[in-house]
Amino acid sequence: MSPAQTRPKDRTGEPVPLLFAWRGASRSRFAMLVPTALATLVFAVLLGLVRIKVAAPQFKMASKASWMQLPASGNGISWALRAKEGGPLLARYELTEWAAYAPLAKEVLQATRITAHAYVPTLRDLPAAVLAKPQALADKGELVLPRRVPLVASHHDMPTGRLVPVLYPLSAVGKVGLPRNLPALAGDVDAAMTATDWRFLLRLHATGGVAEAVSLTKTVGTTSAPLENWLRGVVFDPKLAADGGWLAVGIRFNNQPTDGTDPH
Repeated sequence: MSPAQTRPKDRTGEPVPLLFAWRGASRSRFAMLVPTALATLVFAVLLGLVRIKVAAPQFKMASKASWMQLPASGNGISWALRAKEGGPLLARYELTEWAAYAPLAKEVLQATRITAHAYVPTLRDLPAAVLAKPQALADKGELVLPRRVPLVASHHDMPTGRLVPVLYPLSAVGKVGLPRNLPALAGDVDAAMTATDWRFLLRLHATGGVAEAVSLTKTVGTTSAPLENWLRGVVFDPKLAADGGWLAVGIRFNNQPTDGTDPH
């Protein structure tokens, strides 16, 4: 029987062609190597895709407990005490279970207790005070109110005052400060001069005197000449001149008594 007759046939009666000619005439070794390599490759791919995971069996420990009943005799109490002291959790010593604790605590409390003496104040009689003064009664048929002594307030005459200029700093002066002994201002001080916010830039000598006074205020209805002349008579501390020689100050007017009771 020929190899063609052993092949299965389709509906038309023709033999079905094979993918690889396994049977038939003699073939070369290379023709047999190709299907073998292809089958080996497919097997290797399938072996790589299939993963078999073998896990170690997990053992579960059963929850168990031991219960031991001890007799109420002396041996049972001794065994219970040995179990507490020999176990991982030591027995707690209760101080109140000590037989000598109560007497000892009582003695310590008595020794530290301070006896407080009761304070009894001494009473004394207070002098009798006249709370109400006798009032003069009105005659029959007349209405007379009680006499009231008017309060006489002492009157003090205030001394006459005068307006004097004082200085306040517009730049840093440090601990030296501004001079307190100021000369008198020549001339009268009018309302326009006191209402003006005076600001001056001063250039000082090495000795503290004022070499130049420049007004920084725009004046209306008054002049800064009297104040510039007054500033040239003020003597500052020489340390202010050593810091650069320039100083900014302001001038305001205070009302001071003429009798010298409040010079500043």
